Order: sequence, then C-alpha cells, then structure tokens
Amino acid sequence: MNDLEDEEKAIEFWHAAFKRGTDFDLWGQPVEAIDGYQRLSKHIQKYSTSDSLLFTDEQKRVLSKIAICLDLRCKALLHQGAIEGISLDDLKKIESTFKKLLNTRSKDFPVDVVAAQLQAQTAPTNQFYENEGDEQRERAKGSLLPKPIHFGGKSVLTIRIEKIGLKDATQYIDPHIQVSVKDSQGSDLTSLQDTPVAIAKEDNYVIFNMDVHIQKSIDSLPPGYAIFFEFQHYKPKKQTVSTRCWAFMEQDEIKDGPAVLELYKKPTNFKRKGLKLLTVKPLFLHLKLFLNT
Repeated sequence: MNDLEDEEKAIEFWHAAFKRGTDFDLWGQPVEAIDGYQRLSKHIQKYSTSDSLLFTDEQKRVLSKIAICLDLRCKALLHQGAIEGISLDDLKKIESTFKKLLNTRSKDFPVDVVAAQLQAQTAPTNQFYENEGDEQRERAKGSLLPKPIHFGGKSVLTIRIEKIGLKDATQYIDPHIQVSVKDSQGSDLTSLQDTPVAIAKEDNYVIFNMDVHIQKSIDSLPPGYAIFFEFQHYKPKKQTVSTRCWAFMEQDEIKDGPAVLELYKKPTNFKRKGLKLLTVKPLFLHLKLFLNT
C-alpha cells in the first residue's frame, strides 16, 4: 500500500481493501482475511499518528478505532471458537464509517471498542487450548523456567520484561520475546526461554510484565557475555514465527533497577556486529532488573 495524499482517495482505497477482507472472511478464508486486515490496519495506523497531517485529530481517533477492530478480528479468526471480541457482523457495521469518515465523531463509532478489547482478553483459557494446535498452545504458554536455587552467595538475575515500543504494536499476532544468554562468539550459555504471549497491546506498546529468571549465576558467566531479547510474532499466511527486532544487554549494563534498550533490525547478530537501529523514534525495550544473592 502506497502513501496517499488526498483524503477522499485514501478513504476510497481503504474501503475497497476493507471490502476485500470482509469478503474473504465471509467466504471462510481466514488466512487471506487476516492478511488483508493486517495490511489495512498497518496502513490506517500510519495515517492516525500525530506525524500525519492528512486527517484531523477527531478523524485520527476514528481511524485508530478501525485499526483496533481489524486487529481484534484477526485475533478472533486466528483463535476461532475461543476468542471473541469482534465478529464479522461488527466489522460490517464499521463499513459505513469509511463512507462518512470525514464527518464521523469518535463517540459515534458503531462498535464499543473498549468492551471488545476486554472480551478478547478474557477468553476462557481452557477453551483456547482445546481449539488451538500444539504450536499455538506452546506459544501461548511460553517456556519460562522457575527461579533457580541460590548459588552459594553468588548473584542471581531476574529480568522483568515490562513492555516494548513499536510504531505498529497493535498488529502483531501472538507476540512474545525469546531470551537467551550468549558468549562473545554467540554460543548459548543457558537454555532459551520464551515468554508467554503478551498480555496487552496499547498504543505504541506491547505489554508483557513478565519475569525471566537467568538460570546461571551472573558471577559464573564468562567475560564478554550478553543477554539477548528477540521480539517474535506469528505470521498466519506463512504459518511461521518471525523475529521482528531484537535488543541486547551487555555485562557492564547489568545492575539493579530499570533499563531501557535500543531495538535493532533483524536478523539477530549474536556477535553484536554491524548493528542497525530499527527506528530513530524513541521506542525501546523496557526492563527492570533484580539482582539477588
């Protein structure tokens, strides 16, 4: 989808893309529908940010609600029978909003977005597991390990992953973070750990608030080690998990308290060479570190 410079052309373009997505949805083609909804959501979000000058603030609020509904519909399609939130009928109510977007107020939006978000977040866990395949179930659960026993007075590190800032934060399906500890040559020093799927997506943040316990004492790790954080998400069209970006923390950065890490473009380079920032915008990985003996 290219940049659009005219309000009416943008709305016409979005409406056509929206109609294609709902047609796939109606025909029982969820993979194609999800792909279309995700692309449209990402494009709409681009024009609903403060940087965009094409629409008014009120129109941007309406656009943001449309994007959220598209993302919630993707989630419902991916977890059919387990997660509700936004139905195809709900989306059809939104279709008329495109036609009168220039005159629609946010408070008149035809779907209760907050209620839909809450409904999507409170889906019954057991039903979710019954309806998902093994891989999706494992992603949802994650693979975090328990806090290790103390190592004779040596320091044990717990990392609380609070949130990650991304300009398109709401579009990711089953987002999680894989944590690894590597030596200077990129070899594993401890077991890989995957967080469960994020608990929320709000504005430009994917929210985790999850603790990761490093399985070796910090004092026993070799000089030059680093801890890596790979933000990953599920791509239904390719049926694969993909890394969107990554961050790392070196030995001299590990100390009690909050930490903010820069995000880098994929692929992950465990030798920490040739690094390229993901964005120049102030978006980071937010952590809190706890050192215990």
